[in-house]
Amino acid sequence: MSEYQYYEFQAIDRPLTLKEQETLQALSSRAHITPNRASFVYNYGDFRGDPEAILAKYFDAMVYLANWGTWQLMFRFPKGLVDRSWFAPYEIEDAIAVSTTSQHLILNIEIQEEGGMMGWVEGEGWLPRLLPLRDDLLSGDLRLLYLAWLRLCPNLVEYGEDEDPLEPPIPPNLGTLTPPLNTFVELVELDPDLISAAATASSSHRPPPAPPLEECLPKLTEAERQAFLLKLVRREPHVDLQLINRLKELAGTQLSGPPSSEQGQRRFSELVAITDDMATKRQKKEQVAAKKQRIKELEALAPKAPQTWDRVLDLIQMKQAYAYDEATQLLRDLRDLAEHQGQLPVFSQRFERLKADYSSRPALMKRLRSIKT
Repeated sequence: MSEYQYYEFQAIDRPLTLKEQETLQALSSRAHITPNRASFVYNYGDFRGDPEAILAKYFDAMVYLANWGTWQLMFRFPKGLVDRSWFAPYEIEDAIAVSTTSQHLILNIEIQEEGGMMGWVEGEGWLPRLLPLRDDLLSGDLRLLYLAWLRLCPNLVEYGEDEDPLEPPIPPNLGTLTPPLNTFVELVELDPDLISAAATASSSHRPPPAPPLEECLPKLTEAERQAFLLKLVRREPHVDLQLINRLKELAGTQLSGPPSSEQGQRRFSELVAITDDMATKRQKKEQVAAKKQRIKELEALAPKAPQTWDRVLDLIQMKQAYAYDEATQLLRDLRDLAEHQGQLPVFSQRFERLKADYSSRPALMKRLRSIKT
């Protein structure tokens, strides 16, 4: 299998200047650069830049995929809008890390499947679907971090880094994931049953009604008003969130940040046990539902059984592979109907006669021998 690496960066808070675009274009002949985006694809060789350094200087989000089993997602946040302590409980060495620059905080989530191949992957199209997660994190929604921790746990156990990890704080609303969170789950191949197990201890949370913040506008000092207007004129990012936070502070309400989380008490092995139990119960329900559906199909077939036998004979006369396949499936249906009606011996007798009549057709006989009576 050929090698494949894909990098994509996205600028959200401000577009790239022409000079910045030229600098990035010089990194690789494989680069595709626009004022808001950069992408690099490699089927051999490696990226010459430092992805985290490039994100820190130019961009606000990055996704990286390699088909030998690596997923990486990074976000850059303005320092004044997030608190590093929000992310700290979820940090895992070399996997979920937070770093800072003079103006920004950078979250790096990196998942590696050592010795495992992802198969063929296409990197393009993932990052736009994941971008809303940055705004979610800015507002204090930490479900992405919990899901990343959950996805990394099997690796920690397998490679002996932690025999049985203790879960971090459990964010609310794990049982109702947003489309961007479901995109992350799909991208990193996180077991939905494991998420359902974790969600059994996750509370439901609805944000309280927003206070009438406009009533606090007169409480802003003249200097603050001028500062916010200047930021708007300069088109600085997230001025709205900064203003809302300041008005909340003046109103004496909670600033933007994570809602209260349940303290993690479970070991990963407990989550796996819950997962196995839930999967077993779900499979039993699916089997019962499938059985009911099959009975419904067979009862619909019962009045048409004579015509179905005639159709089988017509298909056999065509001496074509696709016709043999259809005839075989119809015979399976007739066998199941006979078993349901308690008439399997009658079906078996007629079926054996059919095989005797067409024993000289090896392609057909091979198919008919797959039907057990």
